[in-house]
Amino acid sequence: MKQTLHSATLDNGIVILGEHLPDLESVAVSFHAAVGAVHDPPGRCGLATLVGEMCLRGAGDRTSRGIVEDFESAGVQWSQGVSATHTSFSGAMVARHLPDVLPIYADLLRRPTLPADEFPAARQMVLQNLAALEDDPAHLVMAELRKIHCPAPWGMPTEGLSADVEAAGIDDVRQFVADRLQPRGMIVAVAGRIDWPDFVRRVDALLGDWPPGTAADVAGGPRGPRASHVVHDAQQTHVAVAWSAPPYRDEASREATAALAILGGGPSSRLFTEVRERRGLCYGVSASYQTSRDFGTAVCYSGTSADRAQQTLDVILAEIDRLPGTITADEIDRVKARVKSGLVMQQESSAARAGAIARQWYHLGRMRTLAEDLERFDRLTVASVESWLATTLPPGDLSVVSLGREPLEVPRAIPA
Repeated sequence: MKQTLHSATLDNGIVILGEHLPDLESVAVSFHAAVGAVHDPPGRCGLATLVGEMCLRGAGDRTSRGIVEDFESAGVQWSQGVSATHTSFSGAMVARHLPDVLPIYADLLRRPTLPADEFPAARQMVLQNLAALEDDPAHLVMAELRKIHCPAPWGMPTEGLSADVEAAGIDDVRQFVADRLQPRGMIVAVAGRIDWPDFVRRVDALLGDWPPGTAADVAGGPRGPRASHVVHDAQQTHVAVAWSAPPYRDEASREATAALAILGGGPSSRLFTEVRERRGLCYGVSASYQTSRDFGTAVCYSGTSADRAQQTLDVILAEIDRLPGTITADEIDRVKARVKSGLVMQQESSAARAGAIARQWYHLGRMRTLAEDLERFDRLTVASVESWLATTLPPGDLSVVSLGREPLEVPRAIPA
């Protein structure tokens, strides 16, 4: 598939990215405003999520229902979300409808009406989502892991805290929008069958005269304790482990990705084979690589029964310790095949590509071509993974969280 990448920067700092995929009939666009959960004020965890919901409750001369009807009339598959660092408004559609849809997104970003009479319903929606997450123990253990392992405020839950959301009011939302929702740090990405010069002209006309803003950067704070137990009255125990890894912008993130895929990236992984298949200790186990712009994290998770939880944790830690010096060429080849297959198949989705180029720009300050990404993983070797493992394991900052009736015995190497 032919691939052409574009970039432009408006006078107010908005970065516009594009990928022309002429074999597709669709186009996807995503607007990423640099306002996320890390910007929530003290005592208002979840305010960014509330703002994202309120922006959809009226913008420009459209009511909440008007926004939905205009999106659906254009056949847009639309979404809104809040991450640690960004609030995003995205949509995928048949390419010819893009010019009609861009003004809606401009209104969502520049002219949200934030109606007071819509606020109770918006807050209730956020609270219902939080209540649903309280019933998901896997989510709870991972949230606690982020809280203790990541430096504040990056460890705070993006969805918010119920008490803080309950305490928030419409004035908090309006002040937050005035202070934070601005062009500074904004990324607009488009992918699919696009007319790049026309797209840039339209975005410039809609957003180019928006004053850039002066919101302050986020100051990092300390991380939490090395170990934590969350009391949860259930038959199952959930276990999560984390240690530091290089961020995506570091070339060693390639080796981190490979090592964690070998450790727990699927049915052929070591954790799946040893913990689930051979010993029958759990019903689910995995390892993954996660990254923010300035730091990365290696994460392991398992859900098991209470009576097997301690052994599950012990075996997971043993498999982590066993990684250095044992990586095989076959394992590297499987990682390469999976990663490269995923990269190639991503080219068939305009939405996936719009999201991918926006993430790459945020993390790297540039976009990678498919050829660059494929070549990057072609350079992956047993020796390069082993070299990274030798500097990383055993982990110096291991964090362990359990969720269940009884706490687990955590290795003495982890300070209290």
